[in-house]
Amino acid sequence: MKKIYFLFFALFLFACSDEPSVTQSSIYDDPDFGWRKGDFTPVLHDSKMYGGLKFIYHVGDRIVLVDNHWSSNQYTSPGSVTYTPRVFASKIGSTHWDTLASSEWIRYVYGDSTGLYAGTQLSGKVLKYDFDHSRWDEIYVMPVDTTGYYNVYGIAFYKGRPIVCFAGYEDSTDRRDETIKLAMKMQTDTGWVDITYDYDSSKEYPMQFHKGVELNGKLYTISGARGMWRYDGSWKRMAKIPIPSWATWVDKNDTTEAIMDIVIHKGKIYVIGQSYSTDILEYDENQDLWNPIDSVIETYDETIDTTDPFADPYRGHRTHENVPSNRFSLASDGKHLFVVGGSPPWPSVYMGDYGPPHGNEEKGWREVKGNFCPNHICLAHGSSYDMAAIGDTLYVANETALLKFPLKDLDSVISGEESYPSVE
Repeated sequence: MKKIYFLFFALFLFACSDEPSVTQSSIYDDPDFGWRKGDFTPVLHDSKMYGGLKFIYHVGDRIVLVDNHWSSNQYTSPGSVTYTPRVFASKIGSTHWDTLASSEWIRYVYGDSTGLYAGTQLSGKVLKYDFDHSRWDEIYVMPVDTTGYYNVYGIAFYKGRPIVCFAGYEDSTDRRDETIKLAMKMQTDTGWVDITYDYDSSKEYPMQFHKGVELNGKLYTISGARGMWRYDGSWKRMAKIPIPSWATWVDKNDTTEAIMDIVIHKGKIYVIGQSYSTDILEYDENQDLWNPIDSVIETYDETIDTTDPFADPYRGHRTHENVPSNRFSLASDGKHLFVVGGSPPWPSVYMGDYGPPHGNEEKGWREVKGNFCPNHICLAHGSSYDMAAIGDTLYVANETALLKFPLKDLDSVISGEESYPSVE
């Protein structure tokens, strides 16, 4: 009799409760919540080593994808392959994708609200895609003798004008670092003008930018070896990213400085530096200083005998951080800053300026993984190389799939995540 009474009392309380019976697990059981696959699947090479998605761009009313395709052509030696990316485009909301083929050897692609652009290998051509006529139009060719060649390394926009970075050789049979020729060209109302900075390739490796952003009337570009530079009528190299004091394996005299990505978020510049574990940094434009914003715990195995001549003194070094390893891409939706990389394949969101309902947590990052692996089956594997926040959706170019995340679910998805790394 007592058991019957207790059951009746429990049912009465449940019926009178105003709280909804919704738990985190029931949210994740909703197929319309969190991550889902897009309607484009890349075609991987049989070796699985290349062919996956690499870049994503928002161009007007279209999404443009670029893959990591390699193939042989008339310039490669027998049995070898070279980077020949393929380009695909779809109107937002459509499931139809067009292949934007070209007879040119494209090696670089860039897209924004002004249009879709490409740069070629060896021939030094700049192309713009005409969506109305489904063709690539040539808008500039770098003059070069038949003995030399130029590649396009980067395209950026400054005051509504494209700036293109070329690099190559006047004599293709002499390809030493000290013979590299650099050229920066900007389109104007009267044609293309040269804005190359003075350099001596026998003393320094010329800056070859691969991406740029405009902020406060200045263009900031990044390169794979020469850090960040500013252009506002002349070129100037910005402060070098500092080496963490505990990164003792890094040569303090090393002048190379690789920067993977750059983005503007809430009126500030953020970059991914690739050389050290403190890899995500905010740039102070007024003071020309870098401020690391990722949280890192560094540990070391003290049991290693560093006097042993056969022991690697750095093998006991460990860093613990709550962001993906091998970070590749940053993205901002105007409110939140995201980073994505090699592992895990889903992004993390910056908590340092997140705001309501979770507040701000200095140097904090939370994983955005809601429903990425429903029923223990993940939507994608491998690395995620690029992201773009388009409207109310965050798109991720993973090497095995196009992924999308509704930003309205962000607050709920990260509510149970930790903001700081753990050594556990």
